Amino acid sequence: MTGVWLGLGAALSWGFADYLAQPATRRLGTVRAAFYAQLIGLVLLFPLVLLTQPVIFPAGAENWLWIVVTGLLGGAGNLAFYRAAKLGNLAVVAPIMGSYGAVTTLLAWGWGEHLSARVTLGLLLALGSVVLVSIPARQARARALPRQVQGLLWALVSAVVVGTCFFVMGHELTPRIGGTLTTWWTRVVGLSLNLLILLFTRQATSLGKVPATSLLAPGLSGILSMSAVLLTALGLGRGEDAVVTVLGSMSIVITTILALFIVRERLTGVQWVGVTLALLSVLLIGWK
Repeated sequence: MTGVWLGLGAALSWGFADYLAQPATRRLGTVRAAFYAQLIGLVLLFPLVLLTQPVIFPAGAENWLWIVVTGLLGGAGNLAFYRAAKLGNLAVVAPIMGSYGAVTTLLAWGWGEHLSARVTLGLLLALGSVVLVSIPARQARARALPRQVQGLLWALVSAVVVGTCFFVMGHELTPRIGGTLTTWWTRVVGLSLNLLILLFTRQATSLGKVPATSLLAPGLSGILSMSAVLLTALGLGRGEDAVVTVLGSMSIVITTILALFIVRERLTGVQWVGVTLALLSVLLIGWK
């Protein structure tokens, strides 16, 4: 399977997963929704791990260090996005979170990679898009600012953390243990992080009281999100980082369309410009 198909598969999976994150979080709350999403995704991934991996437990302390670091980053970024989806407009949150590629690119630049004029322009557009989409309509400012600004800030946190996660994954972890084990173990660490938060906040006892019908949205979101991470990790392992990253980032187009036409979210003219700039920034940064 080429990097193009892996990237397209990741985009479709992430696009629908991010859309489903909003009803999941609004019904179950951020941490519980993320917990069930990770758990159900891992249950379905486990047979693939058993069938394809001769060694499930990687050897070496350094491998486990990068597993824990990447898993904590991925888990925290996932929680931040779920929180953003709960509080903000998905048509705004998704493009901002999709700018994680700008973070990965900046880290690569700090690592010694040269940035072309096109990529630099993409980074500036990503910054501009954040400013524009954060401006609500005048008549909505009084009621929109608290929730919408919080949603925007959580989306920014998610973009920074997820961008860092994929940088570490691509440079340190996937080349060592492969895409499938990278996905499995980082998701296990992320699930453990969710469980610790639930225990610390005394929400763990409510996990068994969730109706089965309430698990549909987080379950589907978890399966699709896990599939997207797996496809991305497999692409990174093939050395096709640029193709897989830019095509995977196109998931924001799918999520935005779903939010606008199914959820019926509305954007101002300025916010539309911001969303457009976010899409252009993804193209400029990723397409090499």
